[in-house]
Amino acid sequence: MTAAASLTLAGIHGFVWIRRRTALDSLAFCILAAGTAGMAGCELWMMHLNVLEDYGTALQLYNFLRWLVTIALVVFIHFSLKAGRPWLEWTVIGTRTLGLVLNFIVSPAVYYTSLEEIRRIPFLGSVVSVVDGIPNPLTIVGQLSLLLLAAYLVDTTLRSYRLHSPNRALRVGLSSVFFVLALSLQMMLVLWGVVDAPLVASLFFLGIVIVMGIELSEDMLRAARLAETLQSREVELGRQRQLTDAVLEGAPGILFLQSREGDMVRWNSQHEKTTGLSRQETSIRKSPEFFSEADRPLFLAQCARVFEEGSAEFEAEVLSKDGSTAPHLLRLTALELQGSPHAVGLGIDISAKRAYEREAANQRQKMEQLTRVASVSELSSSLAHEINQPLAIILSNAQAAQRLLARENPDLRELQEILDDIVAADIRAADVIKRLRSILQQGVPVLEPVAASALIDQALKICLPDLKAAGIQVVRRLPKRLPLLPADRIPIEQVLLNLFKNACEAMQECRERVLTISCVTEGPVVRFSVKDTGCGLPEDTDSVFEAFQTTKLRGLGLGLTICQSIVRAHGGRLWADRNRTRGATFHFTLPLNPESL
Repeated sequence: MTAAASLTLAGIHGFVWIRRRTALDSLAFCILAAGTAGMAGCELWMMHLNVLEDYGTALQLYNFLRWLVTIALVVFIHFSLKAGRPWLEWTVIGTRTLGLVLNFIVSPAVYYTSLEEIRRIPFLGSVVSVVDGIPNPLTIVGQLSLLLLAAYLVDTTLRSYRLHSPNRALRVGLSSVFFVLALSLQMMLVLWGVVDAPLVASLFFLGIVIVMGIELSEDMLRAARLAETLQSREVELGRQRQLTDAVLEGAPGILFLQSREGDMVRWNSQHEKTTGLSRQETSIRKSPEFFSEADRPLFLAQCARVFEEGSAEFEAEVLSKDGSTAPHLLRLTALELQGSPHAVGLGIDISAKRAYEREAANQRQKMEQLTRVASVSELSSSLAHEINQPLAIILSNAQAAQRLLARENPDLRELQEILDDIVAADIRAADVIKRLRSILQQGVPVLEPVAASALIDQALKICLPDLKAAGIQVVRRLPKRLPLLPADRIPIEQVLLNLFKNACEAMQECRERVLTISCVTEGPVVRFSVKDTGCGLPEDTDSVFEAFQTTKLRGLGLGLTICQSIVRAHGGRLWADRNRTRGATFHFTLPLNPESL
């Protein structure tokens, strides 16, 4: 039974070694199992011998098989646990080999100096042969080799437990130690006549063979499971490859994968269609070669940025095989692929977008021209007050001069004052026209030191008749001292006039009509505020500054837009707030030092 089980396991793992020559642990196990089967056969032979000479021959063969099994066990433990000390392994092998040499030198065998007789004893329900003889002191060499083998197994088990696999070390190492110690004890008791029984060392080696066979079988099972896992992964990789192909082909533009050195790894058909290159031609080119010569330095710089920061987005011209180019919006993203850095690039053709932007720019330019012309209608009502005033002054002064000249002795000094007033009014009218032209041509404001209170006073002076006619109470909240600020006086007055006029119109349907004007210094800026008690503003207060947004029947919706442009040209900001009770407040700031803002 022992021989059959051992030979079966030896055949299985011998076949494994033949198919995989690197599996040296399987080869060592095959030799160990085959040697154990030989020992079982030799023991069975000795149990049926009746001649002393034949028994001595059987003992010599038995000692050789023990040597073979010991060497195979050491080699198996070496490759299985991978923690044995080489010097201890060679000590075990050397001691066991010395015992083998002595076995063939000493007659009849190393176990006995002489064989006396063969006796028949009952054993396991049968009658077997045992030998009586004088024990040989050299037997200690064989026993020493078994003790060294046990020491080697203990040391290797402990080292493997700490360094590699604790479970494997306990299963293989401890079981081997147990069976080797049991074997040593059985042989010593039999050879020295303490126990009347035949030699059955193969039974103990069978235990080692079974444990090691189970361990190797688990290795084979793990290998089989690993193969199944790898096969499953290959199937999954195939599915992922199909999914990747679907993603590549479903991209809205060119999609490619490149290495850090610029080698093309994968790309979609849209890439080939855009560049006009075949798959073979694409595979032998570097990624920068797909862009125009002017944009290649940009592409290389962005690639370097991607591998440092992780991503980059830019525009570049993709070069076609026929020399034509097409603008693309590119986004590069870095990723690790098989341990090396790569980059994924996605390019969207923006030729249509560029054409649309050019058309939009042309339309915007035309609209700006129309807006500047149309703004005259919006500003005319407020500017008329200021232009009519100098014109009225000029007319009344001219008529006064005519009456003065009709006298027999006209007062030349009074006539000179009248002429001075006419010149001043004319200059005022010219300034209004000049500033109007500057606004319409989007010119740079002409800055001069102006008192904030003077701007408010002049605007109120022009708008005061309309405010009185509408029954609006004007409240001024101005500090005693306000700094001079650099501003273009006429356009800023027009901003205030526009805000006063809008407040006047917003309070037409209200019983309480109060216009509150305030001005304060806030750090580097001066803030003007115009508060009314009118109908208020929509939830989105910024919408009132959009062009062509108006609530007036004949308005163009450009007044606040133009006012905002004037304030921005001065380096300030115009905005609106909804009052807590009712009405709205418009604020705008002007910097005290525009160059520092």
